[in-house]
Amino acid sequence: MRKIWISICASLFFLGLQAQDIQQKLFEAGFENIQVIESADTLKIFFEHREFRNPLHSMRYAQLLLEEQPEKAILWFPLYHNRPIAKYKADTYNYSSLNLEEKAFYKEANDLYDNYRFHFRIHPDFAARFGYYSNPFQIKLNAIIDTRIYLTPGLSVQTGISIPLENRLDAQDMKPRLAPSSLHYFSQPLNHHFLAVSMGTFYYDRYGLDFQYRYAPLNKRWSFGLESGLTGFYWMNSGSFYAEELNSVYAVVDAEYRLNYQRLSLRLSAGQFLFEDKGARIDIIKQFGTVDIGFFAGYTEAGSSGGFQVAFPIFPGTIYRNRKVEVRTTNEFRWEYSYNNEDPAARKFRIGIPRLADMLRQYHESFLQSFQ
Repeated sequence: MRKIWISICASLFFLGLQAQDIQQKLFEAGFENIQVIESADTLKIFFEHREFRNPLHSMRYAQLLLEEQPEKAILWFPLYHNRPIAKYKADTYNYSSLNLEEKAFYKEANDLYDNYRFHFRIHPDFAARFGYYSNPFQIKLNAIIDTRIYLTPGLSVQTGISIPLENRLDAQDMKPRLAPSSLHYFSQPLNHHFLAVSMGTFYYDRYGLDFQYRYAPLNKRWSFGLESGLTGFYWMNSGSFYAEELNSVYAVVDAEYRLNYQRLSLRLSAGQFLFEDKGARIDIIKQFGTVDIGFFAGYTEAGSSGGFQVAFPIFPGTIYRNRKVEVRTTNEFRWEYSYNNEDPAARKFRIGIPRLADMLRQYHESFLQSFQ
């Protein structure tokens, strides 16, 4: 009996050491908040990696780093803003939801302070207008250095500085200013149901409250969402801050369908858009891996609109990393250009992070499996 207990204790000690080795190896490679559940034949690994836009790249990278581990079935649990998104089986990338035991383990093991680095993210803020008769090519370019700090599970604050580089578009001066800054909460209260709330200043000179809900089974073709909020116009110039009342209400519902052909998705949105123009918009999005390209057309009370959008990571990725600090370029730069015949129509705005629909599209089972 004593020998049996000694054997059990030795096995548990070995498993503990192995889990620590996995955590150390992944953390040194840029992974954060690594938590490991290990059994005789399975490794369940929770992790977050903020450099990769496509979660498949982070899972493949982790698997390469763990090649020397004993042969076991691996289940990946990628995190987004400190929350588990889903569970994927290594190699096949079959999707499933977390069970109660896995949720309880992560809730207990989650560590906001020791397992995250202090990130500095560098990315451009670019706006352009073409065809104005006296100045055919008008651009505005800022370099933004910002950071995200986790406060409680799912709750974070993002802030930084915006450094003007070029402005031939409007009257804003060339002095550094506060970058769009917001308090953001992300959660998955029930399987397949995602929630995001942001409060602060956003891109396109908006400030206020932004709410997003999405029902998105990550192995089904259909997903449905709601985006709503209350915003106002704000302006920063020469050290001054000007803001108008929170008087613009928007509420848009959408349905998205994955064609399962060439990684194409079709999205139809309808409701009241940013400038309180009621109407509809249709987007078709093509995912290339780390790059998304989309085309859209809209028609509202303000008129018709059409254009394109792109999203991609900025080279080179990580610039500097140690145990406490990481400096990197953004894993997603998103830009949209639209042509409006009169007033802006079917317009949305960026909140400083990907919207739920764009983020969850990267985690869809069919998207990950399409690279096999």
